Amino acid sequence: MEGPVIVPELPPDILELKERVARFVEREVLPMEERIAARGSIDAAEVDALRAAARAEGFAMLNMPPELGGRDLSMLGQVAVEEESGKATNGLGFAVVDRGPRELYEIATADQVERYVLPIAQGTYREAWALTEPGAGSDLAGITTTAVRDGDDWVLDGEKWFVTSEGEPGVYIVLAVADGEQTLFLVEPDAPGLEILRTPGFLHDPYLDHHPEIAFRGCRVPEANRVPASGDAGAKEWILVERLFIAARCCGAAERLLDLATAYAKERVAFGSPIAAYQGVSFPLADSLTELHAARLLTYHAAHAFDTLADRKVVHGKVSMAKLYASEMAGRVADRAVQALGGRGYSTDSPAARFYRELRVDRIWEGTSEIQRLILARGLLKRGAGPYLGWE
Repeated sequence: MEGPVIVPELPPDILELKERVARFVEREVLPMEERIAARGSIDAAEVDALRAAARAEGFAMLNMPPELGGRDLSMLGQVAVEEESGKATNGLGFAVVDRGPRELYEIATADQVERYVLPIAQGTYREAWALTEPGAGSDLAGITTTAVRDGDDWVLDGEKWFVTSEGEPGVYIVLAVADGEQTLFLVEPDAPGLEILRTPGFLHDPYLDHHPEIAFRGCRVPEANRVPASGDAGAKEWILVERLFIAARCCGAAERLLDLATAYAKERVAFGSPIAAYQGVSFPLADSLTELHAARLLTYHAAHAFDTLADRKVVHGKVSMAKLYASEMAGRVADRAVQALGGRGYSTDSPAARFYRELRVDRIWEGTSEIQRLILARGLLKRGAGPYLGWE
């Protein structure tokens, strides 16, 4: 009798796709990183060309159903591809693997699919999820943005922070409280009463996505733009997927960092020997290799669980384990890589320095490490360890 699958193998078609994305990143994205570092900014036209090239290669909308031009790739396949996109700094991986709003598609009306989901899937414009607020982040139950019915419209009031968007999106997907229930609304950028307050700067280098703060001041939204499925299910599913993708991208980043540090340690000579010959350098590299492998196994296992398990609470726990461990691991690997590279690693044009700054946020966004531990602790106390370890 076969036991449960702990870590699945990647099927040949997914391996082939993963390798094609890896070659694309090497060929198209890494030279772009150097140009961004040299000039200190991201060129919008250059990113548009990158996105078009990736779409032509068949990397866009892999998560969407065939009727919308997608490949309907399994979560395991999506994670394997996201891992390769994570080897790019400056957030450029988001332009390579351009996923569609599958979570919205699953709950939207036919009219909303036609007006919003389909144009996004076709690359006409982009969406931005507006969930976090000044007083509510990982805990969506604490949101205070309200929506009040007024005739044929809903009137939204509140603020959203850290809204992920590249430029001006075609639609904001906003979580608000309507009639005592959390509900999603599709708000267009020119809706009366919508105001962009500011776009704060962050620790990382020039980044593809911005994270503006927006306000709704009596913002009027038609009834046709209220997503009919009440509750925050769509938002929670989006966060769940994003947590898993963060884990995957952290694995990709860590692999590139490990490759950079290892190559340098073999070439750099100090006191007559390559520094790789010294345990002070080689042992941290060994630790990084071990932790990367463990994070990858956790991430692939969580992706397989996403595809196969009916108990979404257990899936949430497995994803939390992957996100927690992979994001913490990537931070340690980045720190070791900068140390191994020395002054070169601290230089602003070094990929190691970029990753050192960029990876820090992976322990924060889409649920902090502390939130992941809370999810796991609650699940452990309620269900025991078995379901999370893959045992029957």
